[in-house]
Order: sequence, then C-alpha cells, then structure tokens
Amino acid sequence: MAGGTEFNREKFEELIVYIARRLGPEAALGRVKLAKLLMHSDFTAYARLGHSITGARYEKWQHGHLASEQTEIEKDLEAAGVIGIGEEDYYGKKLRRITAHRDPDLSSFTEDELAIVEGALRLYGHESASYLSQLAHSEPGWVLAKMREEIPYFAGLIGRDRPPDHVFDDFRKLHGLTA
Repeated sequence: MAGGTEFNREKFEELIVYIARRLGPEAALGRVKLAKLLMHSDFTAYARLGHSITGARYEKWQHGHLASEQTEIEKDLEAAGVIGIGEEDYYGKKLRRITAHRDPDLSSFTEDELAIVEGALRLYGHESASYLSQLAHSEPGWVLAKMREEIPYFAGLIGRDRPPDHVFDDFRKLHGLTA
C-alpha cells in the first residue's frame, strides 16, 4: 500500500456524515454522487497533501470510482441511526437519498483536508450523478483500470492532456526506437 493511503474507517464514516449534512435536499445526494465526492476529496488530498483523507480503496465500477468500503459502512451508519437512506422518485429515476441525523465529528480532520472537501462540494455537490459519472469516466485511473480493479491514488497524478508529439519523438530517440 502506498504511503498516505492507510484506511481510516472513522474518518471515512465522518466524511460521509459531513457530506450528507452539508448538502441540502436540493443536492439530491445519492450513492453515486457520494462516491464521486469521496473519491474527489481523497484523490485531491493525495495530489495536494501527499496523503488521502480516508485511505479508502477505490475501484472501477460502471458509474465511476467506488470505495470498496462504502456499501458496508453506509449500511452500518444507517443501522446505527447516523444516516438515513430513503428511496424517492427523482425526475423519473429511483434516488436513494442519503441524509445525516447528526453533525459530523471533524476533530480528526486537518484544516487543509476540510478545505479540499469544501472545494469538492462547491464544484460538484449540486451536479447530477450522471454528470459526475461522465466526469469519472474521463479520469485516467478509471480509463486504465479493469472493471472492479483498484485505482491507485497515484493514478490521479496522471495528466489528462496528451503531451506534444515532440515529447514522444524525443523519447523514441533517447531509447533508440526510431527508424
């Protein structure tokens, strides 16, 4: 496991509660959107701070990145009465809306970590889950991974833009790969 990516269940749970508490009903927080907000927060922290916030293990799934721990932890939080998950119709689709029944305990988060989460909420908190899935499908880590394969945090450091052709030409020359 890469440094700075050890799983911290308490922080993962509290981050779910924080996101669910911060986003109002108009944000339509469901499982897909929550997964994208968790992923964006963790991968951004890894890129900026050198460590993820929760250390969750993200995998490639149909709708984008999904933390392997998310489903179990959501069930545990719901069983404990910490969050509620209610089904409702949302523009003709079934939404399993996630709400928090208490305030999060933020004592284990740094100011930088919370600022990164706030940035994710401002950028993506009110976007649709389908839009966020489309964004996730353009992430290099998601593109390169096989279905249900772990997406390593360092994949978030891969740029989205193709380098100019001269970079490839220089590489080929350097390694004797040109004709």
